[in-house]
Amino acid sequence: MSKYETIVVGGGAMGLSVAYNLLRRGRNVHVLEGDYLNAGSTGRNLGVLKARNPYAVGNGNKDLVKLAKEGLKLNAGLSSETGINTFHKTSGCLILAKDEADYKQLKEYHTHFKKLGLDERELTPEEIHRKWSYMDPDSVIAGFYSPSEANAHPFGVVWAYVEAIRKMKCQVEKQNKVSKIEKTSDGFKITAEKGEYEAENVVVACAERSSELTEQLGYKIPLTPMRKEVLISEPIRPFFGPTLERLSTHFQVTQTMRGEIMGTIDWMEPGYDLVKSTSEFLEHFADELVPIIPVLRNLNIIRQWTGICDQTPDEKPAVGKLDDGLYVTCGYNDYGITMVPIVGRLLASTIINDETSPMLKPFDPLRFE
Repeated sequence: MSKYETIVVGGGAMGLSVAYNLLRRGRNVHVLEGDYLNAGSTGRNLGVLKARNPYAVGNGNKDLVKLAKEGLKLNAGLSSETGINTFHKTSGCLILAKDEADYKQLKEYHTHFKKLGLDERELTPEEIHRKWSYMDPDSVIAGFYSPSEANAHPFGVVWAYVEAIRKMKCQVEKQNKVSKIEKTSDGFKITAEKGEYEAENVVVACAERSSELTEQLGYKIPLTPMRKEVLISEPIRPFFGPTLERLSTHFQVTQTMRGEIMGTIDWMEPGYDLVKSTSEFLEHFADELVPIIPVLRNLNIIRQWTGICDQTPDEKPAVGKLDDGLYVTCGYNDYGITMVPIVGRLLASTIINDETSPMLKPFDPLRFE
């Protein structure tokens, strides 16, 4: 039976970040991924990096924003740190108001985010059109712009961590799903498809599946598997400025460095089915996008898929210590990619020092007990 100081269960960006940061501090780590890399939530999102987190306003949003601000900074340096290109681009993000209900909500958020020190400013339709002439000023009534928000390719983030981990002589075992974790006298026994393992510490980082493993040890984390359809177009000439969002419809659209247009809108019914795709999604996305950017009316879509993420009842992540040697990181809704570098660093510190980092205390996973 192979023995390690720490086993990380889950080879998405979050689990890899924890492993990477433990390895940098001289720890013995092994990663078990149940599927191929990027099969889960990391590989299915748009890679938009935002400090302006709209969740849990009035119930800990300032703690989310604090974490997201640090994550945004660390994402910017991840390529240099690891030597692998994450395709990070400080493109900015423009959140749109298309009606008075949108505008009222965004003005309230604007006041809140400014108090938290975020670099957001309100733009009129005319100002939006002057900065980005491809946008129709008649389609919006205002926009709230942050120039420091960014994009990264989720696959790039994963490969940056995987290559850095490999250079530190750690293995990421793929297609080796963990089915059972048991407490032992001196740590844990982990049963996976390809064998059994022992570890002093276990970090569960399986997104929406995390609670299935922690429940075996008596710790239930209420997670809802949230699904969202995503599309990508043929490559076209790069012309996009900021990522565009409309919070009320969960609309988001951006352009990759290769020129593809990527976007999403609406939430699907909660569930685990990742093969469903609908024509209604395409129609709703087009109805939202084309009035704002008319030049994209004939855009050819080449692929669409279903993304998945995990949501807790209070819309905040569950990250930290569950028991001696047992840790979890999950519940990041659709903003996890921003948090990846900072959470990995803080959770590694928590494990090594056996003391919860102050920035993680608001996200105590035991709060649901």
